[in-house]
Amino acid sequence: MFWSPPKLPVEAPEKEWIEKSFLWLLQTFGEAEFLRRPTVLPNATFFPDQYRGTEDDAVILVRRVCQHMGVDPDTVEVRFMVNRDDTAERHGLPGSTEHSGAAGLYFNRRTPENRHLIALSVFNLNNPTKLVATVAHELGHVLLLGGGKLSPEDDGHEPLTDLLTVFWGLGIFTANASFQLTQWQDHRHHGWRASRLGYLSEEMFGYSLAVYAWLRGETKPAWPGHLAMNVGIYFKRSLQYLEKNGQTSLRRLAQP
Repeated sequence: MFWSPPKLPVEAPEKEWIEKSFLWLLQTFGEAEFLRRPTVLPNATFFPDQYRGTEDDAVILVRRVCQHMGVDPDTVEVRFMVNRDDTAERHGLPGSTEHSGAAGLYFNRRTPENRHLIALSVFNLNNPTKLVATVAHELGHVLLLGGGKLSPEDDGHEPLTDLLTVFWGLGIFTANASFQLTQWQDHRHHGWRASRLGYLSEEMFGYSLAVYAWLRGETKPAWPGHLAMNVGIYFKRSLQYLEKNGQTSLRRLAQP
């Protein structure tokens, strides 16, 4: 009926997991820290460094994302990989295990210099959005696994790491990279190629970002204009649901 809250893009189990996970993140990192951190935007205010797609540029970008996520850049070492398995064998530390996917890796054990080790795919150097999303996810591992907040054996730590990027203000990048269409062409053919990144769907990112805005008292934030079309639609529908007293287990932390 016309007074019913808008229909959510996520199913009940996904909604429950997102809300319970947000509550855990708030308890783990603190409400004040969550409210204090800005939403990171894809502009020169947050990324003032020139980016040309080189490995040196990527290292500078990693240090910039470290600053946005509260990670000391000097405690992170970056390697670059062409093949995940080859990289794990060559750069893996004795007895270490790696996490994440083809776009990036995080190694549980630190380097001899006591740094966190992450590896990034060279094939994403020409895609800054995807690269920032990958770096944010790997630094999420630094905070959760490296910081002793979670055990590598904990079920669901990968999707929780994706959700942490939303919690920490980097959700625009990870949401936009979750599904991308790119055009390709050779001398005889052309077409479109779909790629996915991360562990949350576009629908889950949409609701997660709406929860993020709702908790912070943001009724009409400007930043959703940076979201890809599908995620933006899911976000808008989800925020309308929350604003119209949709059922939620969370409490608002800041008033509009």
